[in-house]
Amino acid sequence: MDERNKVILDTVRDMLSRGDLQQAVTTVGDLHAADSAEVLSRLASEDEVEILVSLDVAFAARVLFEMEEPHQVEVAARLRTGELHELLERMPVDEAVDLLGDVPVAMRARLLKLFGREDAVELQELLAYEDDTAGGLMTTDYFAVSQDATAEETIEQLRGVSPEIETIYYVYVASQEGLLEGVLSLRELIISPPDRRVGDLVSRGVISVQPRQDQEEVAEVISKYDLLAVPVVDDKNKMLGIVTVDDVMDVFGDEAEEDIMRFAGATGLEEESRGGLFAGLGRRLPWFIAAVIVEVLVAGGLLKLYSPLFAKSLVLVFFIPLLVTMGGNIAVQSSTIMGRWLSAGTPLKRATLGAVTGEVAWGVMVGLFTGGVVAAIAFAFHQPASVGITVGLTLALTVIAAALVGCAFPVTLKAMHRDPGAISGPLLGTTMDVLSLAIYLAIGTLLIRI
Repeated sequence: MDERNKVILDTVRDMLSRGDLQQAVTTVGDLHAADSAEVLSRLASEDEVEILVSLDVAFAARVLFEMEEPHQVEVAARLRTGELHELLERMPVDEAVDLLGDVPVAMRARLLKLFGREDAVELQELLAYEDDTAGGLMTTDYFAVSQDATAEETIEQLRGVSPEIETIYYVYVASQEGLLEGVLSLRELIISPPDRRVGDLVSRGVISVQPRQDQEEVAEVISKYDLLAVPVVDDKNKMLGIVTVDDVMDVFGDEAEEDIMRFAGATGLEEESRGGLFAGLGRRLPWFIAAVIVEVLVAGGLLKLYSPLFAKSLVLVFFIPLLVTMGGNIAVQSSTIMGRWLSAGTPLKRATLGAVTGEVAWGVMVGLFTGGVVAAIAFAFHQPASVGITVGLTLALTVIAAALVGCAFPVTLKAMHRDPGAISGPLLGTTMDVLSLAIYLAIGTLLIRI
């Protein structure tokens, strides 16, 4: 919370302590909806609800959907059914559906009964889609005309419906059966002669998505074609709704968080809370069990096998943490870069040739430089030349190997038609621990006589 909102929050609390509810409502109502949501969320639960229901209904609806999702659901649960219904009616359809999907089933059923038959059916149809699909993101508030309408007629219709529709980026042309036939930007509509038919102005090759398409794919389509909105159509090309650019902005953040949590071998907070402690343990534990087994059996076996080497030159032990840490860090960086590149739709061959070459070249430079630095440090502490060369050469080769391994994991998954971002951090780290130790011990055996 910024300083301005902190001051406003203290002011509102002071007003409430003096029993001046109306002034508190006025103060919150004069803010931007996002700021009002932030201030209200820091108040006591009863004060938050009392101010929210005292605000202008349309503004209160905007404040409610500006709240963070978990808190939004908490507030909705504290409202009376009638109060919540009134707010839902004034929220954008897609936002109302999201909130309805999060409230308890019994409350949802009561709320749907308060909507008109047509609205209730529409909401139930949208609730049937998964949250992370185009259908779950889309809104049914869009503007469509027939291709026989003139530019002047279309503009007049727009003036009449604009207060009811959240965002109007494009004019869609649809048949009487609702089949999508074309799209027209508002700019093209405005600069066209008033008597020009819309059918003569539209672009026929409309980019669209399917309702069951994953939200990340939808976001990629909007980003790739620089769209402000993309229509959602069924198998018969019947228009169902649109996904707007502001909806996919949230998707990019959600997907990034999901990738980070998955890479760490963990899950998001939402999954943890839904599945409970033991469900979360079941999702995380296998990665760590596998890592422990590999570290003990393989890495431990290597250390035991080469114990005479450490007996001959004990100083080599002190460099092991440095080598395994550098290897793991470089592998994570390379894997993240390659995984995000491939997840963004870059063709496999192009990504493999471009990114692998770049990452390995970078690894060579970093490896040689850091290896030289470590070798110099070893010499400075009067260690034998063989020790300095062993550590320096190992670090150089480890960094190069880490860049290769980090690129190889997501490339392999992509070739198997799996999500290239689905690399587990513990698995990658364990792989590099074993590999860096193997390189270290092999070079030490060659350069230091046991």
